[in-house]
Amino acid sequence: MIGPAGRLMAVALLPYFAWEMFQAPAFTGMSKDWAAATLACAIATLGDMVILILLYALGVRLFGAPCWFAPPRFARYALILLAAVVVHVGVERLMIGFGRWGYALGHPLIPLLGVGVLVVLQPLLLVPLVFWALAMWEGVRGEQGARPTLKPPGPGRR
Repeated sequence: MIGPAGRLMAVALLPYFAWEMFQAPAFTGMSKDWAAATLACAIATLGDMVILILLYALGVRLFGAPCWFAPPRFARYALILLAAVVVHVGVERLMIGFGRWGYALGHPLIPLLGVGVLVVLQPLLLVPLVFWALAMWEGVRGEQGARPTLKPPGPGRR
């Protein structure tokens, strides 16, 4: 049986791969060959999945529940999002330092961080989206694991 981490991967794989493909032209070092560029984006997506699993594990550790993301809570998501941005910026700076890639002309940089804006936008947009989608998939309310009903409230029920 697949657990929350496996479902997280299932929810996140497509949006993260789409993001990698979308942002590829903003970076240098990408092959002009479509197949090679797609493979590079697929590998980057796998790296994103590793980061997501580590973020999930951090949430389990910090909040003491495997379904810490459901129901969505601002403070929990904000803390995980902060960790996500720190990790993404750190990985980006390392990869640029190693010469793995660079930024195309026109890719705006964030001066204090020394990375491109897309590097920070990725976790800001995708991390809450995928954890919210996972929360909807899990269909739980709170850590008790009670499943919400799909029936509309009837007379006397709210």
